[in-house]
Amino acid sequence: MSYRLLARSPGEEGLVPAELDRFDGHADAGALLWLDVSTRDPEEMDQLGQRFEFDPAAIEDVIDVEQLPKFEIYDDHIFVVLHALISDDDRLDTHEVDCFVRPNLLVTVRSAPVAGLEWLWQAVQTHPHLAEHGAEELFAQLTEVMGRRYLELLDEFDTRIDELSDRALEADQRVLAEIQLLRREEATIRRMLGPQRRVIAGLRANAQAILDREANRILIDSYDIHNLVVESLAATRGLLTDTLDTYRGASAERQASATTVLTVYAAILLPLSLITSWYGMNVGNLPGSSNSWGWMAVTGVMLAFAVGSWIVFVKAGLVHWPRFGPRPIVRSLSAVARAPVRPFTMLWRPSKQEPDRQEKP
Repeated sequence: MSYRLLARSPGEEGLVPAELDRFDGHADAGALLWLDVSTRDPEEMDQLGQRFEFDPAAIEDVIDVEQLPKFEIYDDHIFVVLHALISDDDRLDTHEVDCFVRPNLLVTVRSAPVAGLEWLWQAVQTHPHLAEHGAEELFAQLTEVMGRRYLELLDEFDTRIDELSDRALEADQRVLAEIQLLRREEATIRRMLGPQRRVIAGLRANAQAILDREANRILIDSYDIHNLVVESLAATRGLLTDTLDTYRGASAERQASATTVLTVYAAILLPLSLITSWYGMNVGNLPGSSNSWGWMAVTGVMLAFAVGSWIVFVKAGLVHWPRFGPRPIVRSLSAVARAPVRPFTMLWRPSKQEPDRQEKP
């Protein structure tokens, strides 16, 4: 188990690192304390619960692996389970962060580094206003920072989907594996963020009983962020489905084009093969076989037949002449936003208070 402590004595500005053996002295003086614990060992968690008189049910929830986001209100503290964004062996995942909140004490328990928590740990030491109202505000700041980490995920999702959409139009086979990976990671995040949004909404609903006014204000922003991420993830899943459909359509079109070309070539070569097999028979008296110009005449007929068949298939639209040069430019609708505002006439309608206007003859 590893501990670290931040303390702010009454009258001081900003939280500063403090020694653990001075914890009781800071607590008796009414200092604001943030204790960050890195452990999941059952015996150590039991000792921690006895030391701070946390509810045993909350300690059991900490020991239990992969608890969904939740919160419980006890007599002198609240217990909240949050999930932060982390990476696990080049895979996107979430990590449980357990929080115990009292008016002047915040205890966070985790088993791995969490980027959002680390950022706030450093920020409160240089920006005193982030926790000037107590541990409840500090906890609300932590929920908002964790939510903002998910906002960065949305930007990355948008970038990756745009890239995959371009590659899907080219029927790149690697698109399938990347789409499945993104869908799995999106499902992992959405499975945790949905309950976490409900947790923040529940804390807001009970804010007057358990949290101060400033913490409630920050929780409103945190809820808006989580709500935006959850709704955006639902849209992201739809975009991934559209990208998959685009790939399937492009792949099917490419296969259909290849099948059409092969069919056309087979239809052209079939009569030519018939002519060559006819003259390949080991018999005499074939037309032109006894003349020196016979092979040239047969070759000319075969060439004329092949060119004529190709032209017929092109006219029928089954194949196209090869196109060279730059690809046509795909135009977006951005010109609409740059267009000038068209003049328009506001129609006057008489109100109930003023009489109807009489038109002049």
